[in-house]
Amino acid sequence: ERVVFFMTILGCRRRATYRWKSTPLSKLFKILSEFHMLKNRSQAVRMRESMKEKGLLPYDAFRMFNVKKTGQLSPAEVWGALVWLGLKDLTPKDIFGFVEAADKNGDRNIDYQEFLDILRNPDAAASKEGKEGDSQLDDDDLDDDDDDAKNSKSSRPEAIINAEVLKSYEDKLMAYEDKELKEEGKHQMREIKEAQMAAQRRRAEIETEEEEKQVMAGQMKPNPESSESCVVWDFTTSRKPVGVAKMNDSHYHMRRQGQNYLKIYANSAITLTPNIRDELKGNMGGERINAYTIVMEIKFDSLPRKKKASDDMKDGDMVPTERALLNLNRLEESDAVVSIDSDGAIGIAGVFDKRVKMVAKKWHFLTIVADCKEGKMTAYIDGMAANTLDAKGPSSSVSSPLAPLELDSQDFSVSPDKVLAFFSTDSSKMDCEIDVKRVWLYREAKSETMVGLMNEEFMSRDPWRVGR
Repeated sequence: ERVVFFMTILGCRRRATYRWKSTPLSKLFKILSEFHMLKNRSQAVRMRESMKEKGLLPYDAFRMFNVKKTGQLSPAEVWGALVWLGLKDLTPKDIFGFVEAADKNGDRNIDYQEFLDILRNPDAAASKEGKEGDSQLDDDDLDDDDDDAKNSKSSRPEAIINAEVLKSYEDKLMAYEDKELKEEGKHQMREIKEAQMAAQRRRAEIETEEEEKQVMAGQMKPNPESSESCVVWDFTTSRKPVGVAKMNDSHYHMRRQGQNYLKIYANSAITLTPNIRDELKGNMGGERINAYTIVMEIKFDSLPRKKKASDDMKDGDMVPTERALLNLNRLEESDAVVSIDSDGAIGIAGVFDKRVKMVAKKWHFLTIVADCKEGKMTAYIDGMAANTLDAKGPSSSVSSPLAPLELDSQDFSVSPDKVLAFFSTDSSKMDCEIDVKRVWLYREAKSETMVGLMNEEFMSRDPWRVGR
């Protein structure tokens, strides 16, 4: 936020601007708060006092710490020096913070002048006026020590860190840096996705305003229809429901006169915005929708194709593949929570149950009932239980890359601003077409009896009739 504000101010200037990274202001944007500066300063004071206790002059100390004799202290050498001086329980984050605070030329090392500067007491002048017996060395002391050390031959040992320990520090720092780079990339991607979702929501709000005018004029009915407990997206008209965005290729197809459906092609998906009118809120004490029922009216012209597990397998030895059906991770960082395999079985978090299956070329009602607080999710096909995941039952021992099934889970609870249908982070799980007519989202976990009654009602009032 500070960087954005600073760059905005610079944009108002008519004179030439300079990159902030090359100015003293760079520390303002790199250090998170004044407490981080205080931490770095306290480490420097501790280093200074420890050197004093050991009778080390700055020049001798620098030469001892510089194991590789490069004239600069690397982060690994700084770590070894701090440990040798008695600073324990240091982390790679502490070391990089210390080096960054001392490094003025941006080479990510500490040269001798930077080493002296980090040891100086910024309040030395004031404390010198206040009391002469300051226990800390002041700037003049450092300068005198520096001159004396350079003009004398010291018998101090040349190094205090062996090569093996130094290598271990370098490995730890490198591993931490790699992890930080990955996290920074993820953070940037999250910010981009958050901005995209905000823009999508704003477009949905504008579409809603235009739709409401036409609804008030009696020209159409609202789509989606929403209330405090339910949202219904209808794809049987040629008009795209408000708040729906297509990912890649999908088109409306007409089955009969005035009756359409949306065909989702391979490697395609759609996103739904449930809470356009601020009517669908989080429940069960969480910020997200933790108890819900999602019904999808869908059809497959052909189920996901089976494939060889390896190139040397025979044609008869084929393994099932998957097609993603429901993904609840709003930042698109996890795989789908519900999917279907080549046999038509429904999987939850990668675990499939073959008892009840979908078949190709037939319209089905897929119902997902979840109670994240209780840790339970069940999938139904045409009102019959097809699979259950119980986080507190025997299936809880099955490992899964998804977040735990719990309150406000990023992968199992519903975000009010985004639901991903037919999307997967693995493109191989999006390789077949899906037809969709309607999607319902209820803000409660329906019972098995209610799911059966709902299925009967849906089938009886559907002019297409399931299976045709």
